[in-house]
Amino acid sequence: MKKSEEILKRQEQKIKYSNKDMDFMLNWVMGIGQQMGMSAAEVLLIADQIRNGKPKDWRGSFRRHALYLSKQAQEMQKKAYYRTAAQQYFAACYSLRASLQFADPNQSAYQTNYQLMEDYFFKAAQLINLPLQEIALPYENQTLPGYELKSKKENQPTVMVVGGGDTGRVDLFYFLGYAAWQADYNVLMVDLPGQGNNPAHGQTFTVEAGQAISAVLDWYEAPSDQIAIMGLSGGGYFTAQAVEKDPRIKAWIASTPIYDIKAVFQSSFKAALRVPGPLLQFIGEMAGNFNEVAEMNLKKYAWQFGTENFRQAIDQVMAKAQTVDKEKIAVPSLFLVGSGESPELLRQARELEKSLSERGIPVTVWEFDRESAADAHCQVNHLRLMNQVVLDWLNQIFEKGI
Repeated sequence: MKKSEEILKRQEQKIKYSNKDMDFMLNWVMGIGQQMGMSAAEVLLIADQIRNGKPKDWRGSFRRHALYLSKQAQEMQKKAYYRTAAQQYFAACYSLRASLQFADPNQSAYQTNYQLMEDYFFKAAQLINLPLQEIALPYENQTLPGYELKSKKENQPTVMVVGGGDTGRVDLFYFLGYAAWQADYNVLMVDLPGQGNNPAHGQTFTVEAGQAISAVLDWYEAPSDQIAIMGLSGGGYFTAQAVEKDPRIKAWIASTPIYDIKAVFQSSFKAALRVPGPLLQFIGEMAGNFNEVAEMNLKKYAWQFGTENFRQAIDQVMAKAQTVDKEKIAVPSLFLVGSGESPELLRQARELEKSLSERGIPVTVWEFDRESAADAHCQVNHLRLMNQVVLDWLNQIFEKGI
């Protein structure tokens, strides 16, 4: 792959880097800063230390800043400045989270930093007395890790937030979980097989994520039958599988919805598939035009699938993945898409909209244009706006006041 090529098309507008995957991640981290943690100015200050397309620069710069922030948090805690300490811990958590994006999960340092990231996160939550509970629910003789936030009010609806190929339970809190809890929803944020640090324990991606989601709902003691589910990125496919078969889910939000994962892989991974997996290491040693960021991403995806290389993961999906039956989805749905998305994701959202509307099932497609500054994948460039759209829609579906 060339230096400028991307693993997935996820945004249109360049922020800083010509390497598109690195530029998207920069956009993502800045978007998180709209919710809590680091400011945009802070992220750009770190970015100035990072050369285009150099994962080592990225990892080192964000990790150094995370350690700086954690020391600041400790000093604030000693002074009993608990809000400030929490702010700095939330920021340290996501700075370390950013560093892990282009890190090799097969290295011991990855595991050390992953645990430290979650430690920062939990310290922040405790300092502001957030009723965050760490959960571990049974699944196939192991456990799935997650977080639960219980509403301060009784009998409130529940939102389960499901990530994709690049997210873990911490991300789900920043993306929507905290905002949903502030809006008086109960929130579930669980790492499914292949997500978070589950691959380190042998829990890799499967072609049937709907079963894991149903296992979460089996375990969960819902305070009401109003249960919504939101899927982010690849979570748009995982949640589609669940919505197709599990009648307990009463509302579906997806950014973006996916019913045919094979078509997405065929269209989105063309560049990656031009490089056979066994050749990645050899090509990476050649001077010139090789994309180091893409190489690191492909290693991480292979780890998540439990395969030797990413090509094997693709082959696995193409051989085993099932297409979700659109006609069996029968719940009110909200589909979020950005104009900077890949054409295939936009197409599938429209196909699902057509199927639902023809059967009289309430469906809304909310397309964010460039002027909204929310047109990137999963609205990472304007998460605050995305949160408000999702929560306003949910309030209407569940007839819930603000």
